[in-house]
Amino acid sequence: MTSFERVMSAIELKEVDRPPVIPQLTYAAGYYAQMGIDTALKDFKKQEKALLNAQKLGGYDGIYAGWEGSFVLVTNSLGGELKTYPDKPPVVNKPLITTKEQLDNLPELDPTSQGRIPLNLKLIKALKSDAKKIPILSYVPSPFTLGSLFLGVNDFMIALMRDKLKIMDALLQKTYQIVLKFALAKIEAGADMITVADPSGSSDMVSPKIFEQRSLPLLKDLIFELKEKGIKIGVHICGQTKPILLKMAEIGADYLELDSKVNLQDAQEILKGEICLVGNISTADLASLSAQEIKEQSKALVENMQRGFILSSGCEVPYATPIENIQAMVQAVKEFKTV
Repeated sequence: MTSFERVMSAIELKEVDRPPVIPQLTYAAGYYAQMGIDTALKDFKKQEKALLNAQKLGGYDGIYAGWEGSFVLVTNSLGGELKTYPDKPPVVNKPLITTKEQLDNLPELDPTSQGRIPLNLKLIKALKSDAKKIPILSYVPSPFTLGSLFLGVNDFMIALMRDKLKIMDALLQKTYQIVLKFALAKIEAGADMITVADPSGSSDMVSPKIFEQRSLPLLKDLIFELKEKGIKIGVHICGQTKPILLKMAEIGADYLELDSKVNLQDAQEILKGEICLVGNISTADLASLSAQEIKEQSKALVENMQRGFILSSGCEVPYATPIENIQAMVQAVKEFKTV
C-alpha cells in the first residue's frame, strides 16, 4: 500500500498492511534541517525543504503542512504581535482584543492576502505537488481556542464564567467565520486532511459542561461544513480528554488525535472502535528517551489497538527531538503484522 492508501484505509476502519505512522511534526523539521524556526517563518520554500527532509529521514506516512501554531498564524495575520524564537514556536505577545469595540472593528479574514497565511497556502500547494502518494495534513484552530487567543487565555476563562464585557457570543461567532474561511482556503490549496485543534477545550482547561455548551456546537457545525468538501477532517484536543470522549465522537470527525494522558485502548473501548484514533506517544518521552525505549513503547501501543489506528505523538514533536526516535516509531510498525 502507498502511504496515502494506508492512511485513508485506517481512517475508514479498513484493513491495512501495517498501521500508519504520522507524528505531529513541524517544528522538529527545522532542527533536522539545521534551521531555526524563526529563520523560515517568511519562506515557504525553506519550510517545504525541511518538512520533506524530515519525512524522508523519518519514513513516516503523512506530512503536516505548517510551521507554527495555526491559532498563532491567524491571530498574527489579523494584527496580533508576535515573539519568535529559533528553537521553539512563535507566540502572540498580548491579546488581540480587550473590548467589544475592538472585536467589532477586527478586519475580515482574507486568506489570500493577510500576514503569512498566503505562505502557508503556498506550502500546502508545494507539498501536494512534490510529496507523491503521501497525504498532506494541516491544522486549523477551533473557534473556541481561537477565541481564547484573541481575548487572552485568562480573560477568556473569566468571561466563560462571568462575561462582564458581554463579548463571548459575538467573539465565538466571529472566530467561527474566520476559521471556516481559513480551513476552506487550505482545502482549496490541496490539503488532504484538516485537523481542528482545540487545546482550550481540554478537560485540563475547562469543565466537560463548558466544552459541551461552548465548543462542541461550533465544532459540529464547522466539521459538517468542511466534510462537504470531500476530505478527511479530524479533531485534536491536548491533555486529558477522557471525560469528553463520547462528546468528541458526536462531532462528526473522521479521526481523533488524543494526547498521551489518555489510554488509547480504553478510548477505543469507550468509542466501540467506531472512529479512527491517532496517537499517542508522549512528546516528553520522544524528546528524552532512547530509540529502543520508544520502539518498545510503540510496539506495545500498536499491539493493544484494533483496526482504525494511526500511530503518532501525543502532541507536537518538540524541536530537538532525535530523529532516531521518530524512526523507531516507524520501525516498530514495520515489524508488526496485522491480522
